Amino acid sequence: MGLVDDSRVTVLLGGFLLSLLALVGVTALGAFAVLSALLDPAAGAPVLVVLLQTAAPFVAVAAMLGVVSILLLVGLAVAVVRSASIPRDDRLARLARKVERYYPDARGLGLSDRFEPTTEDRIEELKQQYVAGEITELEYERRLQDLMGEEGVSDERVRRERDRTDRKRDREFEW
Repeated sequence: MGLVDDSRVTVLLGGFLLSLLALVGVTALGAFAVLSALLDPAAGAPVLVVLLQTAAPFVAVAAMLGVVSILLLVGLAVAVVRSASIPRDDRLARLARKVERYYPDARGLGLSDRFEPTTEDRIEELKQQYVAGEITELEYERRLQDLMGEEGVSDERVRRERDRTDRKRDREFEW
């Protein structure tokens, strides 16, 4: 799932952009109001008082919009990080296990489990190697059988993989 498909990210991004647009608009209106008040010859009050009376409401609204914008930006960053995919790789999993071994506090994060490729990931990688011609059909079959022996592989997935391999082999022999 891409970031654009995540409704939380989309809503937060839209809210952040709208709050920034509102902040720019309030700031522009405030600047226009202050300039108008300063250029008004009818006002007999001191310039500093006119400036403070005119700008105070705009500064308050701009400050609130700034806080809302910052909160939306932080929420957006958190949502993007959470929806980003975590790479699964044996090397990363080994590195995470070493870190967990030397730093006991890191065990609570469970990084090695997050980085450990699933059997499904391993089957996909094996299939890509076979399609790319990096391994022979015999090697593909042997490794696929080894992977199918692992726990957690659904029978449906095993059947689909065997069917795909059989269809590919049949197509190769048709020539």
